[in-house]
Amino acid sequence: MASATQQQQQAPAAQAQSTTTPEDSGVVVMVPQASSVPLQTFPAPDSSAISTAPPITMAPVTPDNTNVPQNIPQPSVPTGIPPTTTSSNRSSGTLAADEQLDGPVLALLTTAQRQQGGGDLNGAASSLERAQRIAPREPQVLYRLAQVRLDQGDAAQAEQLSRRALSYSAGRPALQANLWELIAKAREKQGDAAGAAQARQRAGG
Repeated sequence: MASATQQQQQAPAAQAQSTTTPEDSGVVVMVPQASSVPLQTFPAPDSSAISTAPPITMAPVTPDNTNVPQNIPQPSVPTGIPPTTTSSNRSSGTLAADEQLDGPVLALLTTAQRQQGGGDLNGAASSLERAQRIAPREPQVLYRLAQVRLDQGDAAQAEQLSRRALSYSAGRPALQANLWELIAKAREKQGDAAGAAQARQRAGG
């Protein structure tokens, strides 16, 4: 009788533990010897709040070639134009065909001419010797150096330089005539009147 009474007392307690409130829609966890506690639940996020806009696509960037000229013809460069000589060079004869000289040689010839005109014969000779080392077979350089040597009183070397210049002056008749005239002056200073006359004939011929 005592055991039957205990079972009847436990039955209402078990029923009380398993009862839930009608308002509570959460999940009930049964804990033995304890009261049931409903778990707190959260509503699922609203899918309508998620942006469903289509992804932005970038168009490929192509360079604008509308303003770039295509196939521009290049101007043709004339070739084979012979160097020209100025009238002052043709009339003086001392700087004839200088246009065919290299830049450093022409610069040294110009410097020597200025030095010789200012009375600096040693400076002119030094400039011309430098030009001779650059262009040892240029008759114009030898001719100018022969002029300076004659002004310095060295007639023998002036004649020697002039004759050497003649061997390199083929096809330059104006320069050849000037060289023969310089040889005539050098021979006169050396007392060779006959040789001077012969040289002048070659200069005029």
